[in-house]
Amino acid sequence: MTTKPSSAPWVDEPFQLITTPSTYLSDSHSYVHVASDMAHAHNVIIRGLNAIIQQAPHVPTSTEKGYNVKDVKDLLFYVHSWCKMVGHHHWVEESFIFPEIEKVAGKPGLMDNPHHQHELFHDGMEKLLAYSQATKPEEYRWEGPGGMKEIIDSFSKELTDHLYDEINVFLGLKTMDSTALKKTWDKSEEVAKQAGNIGMLYDVFPVVLGCADKTYECGYQFPPLPRIMPYLVKYWFGAGNGAWRFNPCDWWGRPRPLAFVRQTE
Repeated sequence: MTTKPSSAPWVDEPFQLITTPSTYLSDSHSYVHVASDMAHAHNVIIRGLNAIIQQAPHVPTSTEKGYNVKDVKDLLFYVHSWCKMVGHHHWVEESFIFPEIEKVAGKPGLMDNPHHQHELFHDGMEKLLAYSQATKPEEYRWEGPGGMKEIIDSFSKELTDHLYDEINVFLGLKTMDSTALKKTWDKSEEVAKQAGNIGMLYDVFPVVLGCADKTYECGYQFPPLPRIMPYLVKYWFGAGNGAWRFNPCDWWGRPRPLAFVRQTE
């Protein structure tokens, strides 16, 4: 469970967070470590999605009382950044993790199912990314035909089903050589870092840091970034960008009340 900041709705719903395998498996084989790291990454994605679903309905549109252009601009940028984060994660999986695991395991097609699952929500993700980039603040809608809710509803179940299912796939890697699997995983982290660019420090990294709840369950130091990174993002790369109000955690992974949800206390 997480340390909820209040009794108000938070980002542990509507989509359920994934239980970290290391909390119920004591096996020293590296598949537990790999599956647990993947669960952390997937929970970051789920928290970001939940943050959008929980808060977007409370951001007034141009026809509603309380409409503020900056609030809508910030929301759209947040959605844009979340889409980029998910896209980067799945690119690393498809370009390196899946084929490398199949190679090391000596089992071509081993990762076919999670790869095909990507196709089920790819178009919806692309549509949401395009909406976040092209929509003018006065055109933004949550409800109704062509609204953001309709787009998210078109793929969110397929996305989250995939995020849950893929953990089971990684738990099935216990038949692989433990050392080889660990080396593959460590290399995948390097590939992810090398595939990044300076621009990601302004959009992707702030979402990752702001959705990585370090109080979850027994507490985890995820993502594996230099300790100075939260300071750099807070005081430089993310400074002055109101989009990060939508993050459910502060830069150090501490849960905080959502900015655009009606509080119940």
